[in-house]
Amino acid sequence: MEESRNELENRIAEEVEKRVEEGVQSGIAILISVAITFVITMVVFKFVWAWVVSDLFPGAVAQGLINANLTWLASLKLAVFVGVLSGVYPTFTEAVKQRP
Repeated sequence: MEESRNELENRIAEEVEKRVEEGVQSGIAILISVAITFVITMVVFKFVWAWVVSDLFPGAVAQGLINANLTWLASLKLAVFVGVLSGVYPTFTEAVKQRP
């Protein structure tokens, strides 16, 4: 009786440890993905903004409605937004996948 109880406790402990390890690994992968997306997005927004906005909205740029040059702060804000969005999908799919 005591042996079966210990065996059951050991199996439960192993299962919990396995699930925690999987969760940590997927969490780290998602965080790395978000960080990489953040950095790439910030640089792309900063350097592509003037070229794209001037071509798409020349009248608005001429009237001063849209700034032709994006500041680093504005680029950072857009990158945070895109980075967070890039982490939502994998987080959601992992949560759904782990449901019993």
